[in-house]
Amino acid sequence: MLETFKVLEITCPTCGEMKNINVPESIFSQKKYGTIKIQVPLNAVCSKHQFIVFVDTKGIVRGYEKIDIHIASLTQEFEKETERILNLRNLIQIFGIYGIFNLIHAKIFNYPIYILKDESFELDEDTLNSVGDIILPESFGGSKTLHLLDGSDLSHLKIKDKDTLIMDTQQHIFQTPWDTKLKFEEGILKRALDIIDEKEQLKLLQQDISRLINEAKFAIHVIESVKEIYEDDLITQISKEFKVKKINNYRLNLIKEFIRRNISKKLVLKIKSRVEEFLSNI
Repeated sequence: MLETFKVLEITCPTCGEMKNINVPESIFSQKKYGTIKIQVPLNAVCSKHQFIVFVDTKGIVRGYEKIDIHIASLTQEFEKETERILNLRNLIQIFGIYGIFNLIHAKIFNYPIYILKDESFELDEDTLNSVGDIILPESFGGSKTLHLLDGSDLSHLKIKDKDTLIMDTQQHIFQTPWDTKLKFEEGILKRALDIIDEKEQLKLLQQDISRLINEAKFAIHVIESVKEIYEDDLITQISKEFKVKKINNYRLNLIKEFIRRNISKKLVLKIKSRVEEFLSNI
């Protein structure tokens, strides 16, 4: 059966250039996914910008998100040498920049991942899970959180756990179980891609992620020793312990998400917000 396509008029959120793109009709048939995120690469709409377009199941564009990371193009000779090596650049070519943001976030914060693969996809679950483990400290690796499903399974996909990342190998993201902006993942990926050595790129990702996890471990130590603690007091203690500039609320929310997803939901409830407390007493 031939695939049919829906034509979407897309506008680059940076420069305003407009172009029609074809999107498979099949991805809009899943009513249970409210918003589908489609990655628009360079040259698909304009030559200078890549971005995400948010589309509902009726094919109506609901919004855009810019992506600022740019990857230098490879020479044809170097591409041939590396095409069979599973490295960060090749993973980005498969899943797209935004897809990698989501995969990194899901791996750090222990969200199950379901990837619907097409017939041409050659990687297996063990290989992808092992790459995910490389970017985590050893004590948090080893769990098989990523699962591959045949692309035809989308219409029959039944997942009881709503806290799952669901995407495919055509750079469509059907479900993300978090509201967090992926600024952390974007930042560490930018740093890693500045390095030429492919192995060092993954090591740098692990270092940046380990730093966040170490902050979470210290936060756990603090929280366990008190009945409750205000967010700003916890921020002060973490910043002092690691001798860094005062961390922001976004960083604290990542720490809280890590503790909630990997350690204990009850511990996070001991962290209080002065603002929320004040508003509740008005």
